[in-house]
Amino acid sequence: MSADRSDAAIVGRMIERIRLLIALSDEIPVETKLNTQALLKMFEASVGAAAVDASQEAVASGYYGRLCSDLDAYADLNALLSALKVFLTYL
Repeated sequence: MSADRSDAAIVGRMIERIRLLIALSDEIPVETKLNTQALLKMFEASVGAAAVDASQEAVASGYYGRLCSDLDAYADLNALLSALKVFLTYL
């Protein structure tokens, strides 16, 4: 069975990993978890929209910046967010 290796599929899997790490972390306050989960959902939608409409790239970039800011204190999440830059050239 062949795994989808497109940039969109990789980004989707990375977002899922970020979502899972946030949910499982004991270090992250509940309020931050709730806020970042919602931001991740909006970020994921904007990334999908940016694939079709280039004007959505700025929206996705804004959500990305907010996620990075909110999760900066958590090295594992920060590393995954930084890795997204490889696949999303407009960030």
